[in-house]
Amino acid sequence: MEKRKVSLILKNCYLITMDEKRRIYENGAVAIDDDKIAGVGKMNDILAQFTADEIYDCEGGVVHPGLIDAHEHVAWHLMRCIVPDTFTVDEVWEKYENPITNHFTGTDEYWSLLLANLEMAMVGTTMFGDTGGSRFHDEMFKGANIVGVKGCTSHGISDNYTPELKVMEYPYEKCIELFEDELSKYKRTRKTPVGAHVGLPGMEHTSAKLAIAAKELAQKYNVQLHIHTSVYESEIEWFRKTHNCTPIEFYDSLGILDEKTTLIHVIHTSDHDLDILEQRKPYVVHCPGASFRYALGAMRVGRFKEMHERGIKIALGTDSGVWCDGLDLFQQMYLCCVGHREATGIYPYFSCADSFEMATVNGAGAMGASDECGSLQVGKAADIVIHTLKRPEMITPADRLQQLIYASQSRSVDSVLIDGKFVVLHQKPTTVDLDALAPQFAERQRDTVSRMGYQYTSKWPVIK
Repeated sequence: MEKRKVSLILKNCYLITMDEKRRIYENGAVAIDDDKIAGVGKMNDILAQFTADEIYDCEGGVVHPGLIDAHEHVAWHLMRCIVPDTFTVDEVWEKYENPITNHFTGTDEYWSLLLANLEMAMVGTTMFGDTGGSRFHDEMFKGANIVGVKGCTSHGISDNYTPELKVMEYPYEKCIELFEDELSKYKRTRKTPVGAHVGLPGMEHTSAKLAIAAKELAQKYNVQLHIHTSVYESEIEWFRKTHNCTPIEFYDSLGILDEKTTLIHVIHTSDHDLDILEQRKPYVVHCPGASFRYALGAMRVGRFKEMHERGIKIALGTDSGVWCDGLDLFQQMYLCCVGHREATGIYPYFSCADSFEMATVNGAGAMGASDECGSLQVGKAADIVIHTLKRPEMITPADRLQQLIYASQSRSVDSVLIDGKFVVLHQKPTTVDLDALAPQFAERQRDTVSRMGYQYTSKWPVIK
């Protein structure tokens, strides 16, 4: 039989496919034809079926689908890690987010998206979902479409914001106009891997009218609708007082919950809320790092295990910015595995396999991209992460999945492909020069901090 010619073969892989049977090939290979996966399986079988322009030896390293960070706010990523970890949530809104929204420019958003995409690529994230934070979408999308990471993002606007974020509040008609403009101009394609979807702040900040119209826009443009909900106890109290129901009951009454809706955080839930989620089947994005950072309650009172047992699909998000600071989805998998156990005394709660599903196949679903990514299967995009075994955490033969989540995390990420092209090769980005950009990122942040009038604080004396 004549071999089929493809562009690239990854051989000598410990291959975690995340296919329907969750098959793992200890000595596997992946054949890639342009941007798609052409073959997955045992190395000898793949090499017998395919020949390639290039054969890349993974040297026994772990190979798995690109990770999918289903919730971020990266328009302000340039300014992460400047907030003291003693701030309350209210202080974050007043002393950090208010100055940002009033002083950030389109150029700042450009640099934020470029920085965030670089970071994601280098830690193995190949797709992200940003629920919103941008005011200058032209510059934002320009910065987002340089590195090659895929994703969807949105305006950070709504029609009923708190005083701290009033600059992002628009009348209902203007919100619809801005959303539609963004959706029509920025469609996700291979050449523009980051496009628009519909993101709403939800909580107390979005009217019923806007929520319904946003869902209609998402359906019109065939994108996912992302909404924050059930984040704070105060939010639950507000909904009960204002609408005599929980937030999830409210959204259900509007008819906007289904598989093309993704709910963010979903920490404070009732029995009836879980019934609704089980019936309507929206995706839920769990953000452990944000909850740990601000004691939101995801580990203490969140009912994610019950959701999981009911078949409600849970993805993972970093929440990024000051809400988690880093974009390492391996950190989120680790926190998801161990945090619930410590808080509840239930062991096991989520396993490594559970959390890895959340970061891959479930993340793809939360992005409306299940047919495209989330697993290594023939016909899907060649979005692939390669880990090196040349790390102390990975040298010894063991349960490789546990090694990734409990030991090496993203430190062992060596190379990353998106649509069959290396965007990171041997821990170096290929599409931009990080060394040349580093001083520009630093200078941009200093300039923005100065314009914000922001004052750094430190518990210990800093001597210049």
